Amino acid sequence: MSESITLNLPYDLADSEWAKVTAVYESMGDWVPGQAVACWFGPLDSSNFVAASVEPSGLLLEGNVDPLLFRGWVTKLCAKLTLALGREVYDAEV
Repeated sequence: MSESITLNLPYDLADSEWAKVTAVYESMGDWVPGQAVACWFGPLDSSNFVAASVEPSGLLLEGNVDPLLFRGWVTKLCAKLTLALGREVYDAEV
């Protein structure tokens, strides 16, 4: 059940844009506050989780959840990020 995707968000967004990204993160259901990295559904050491990290290639989302849940969740995240940032957010590999 290991899933991953890299989104087309560069690591060098302005602080004001990262603040918008953080607000979107927190608005997503199942947000887990107080983690070293952004997590949903559970912390990294749980059986079900999604986590985000900023990489040179883009925003990496990794998870240990059902593939259909992951796909739907990422679709919702991309839509919210697109609205918040005013730029289309999508799979960087496409």
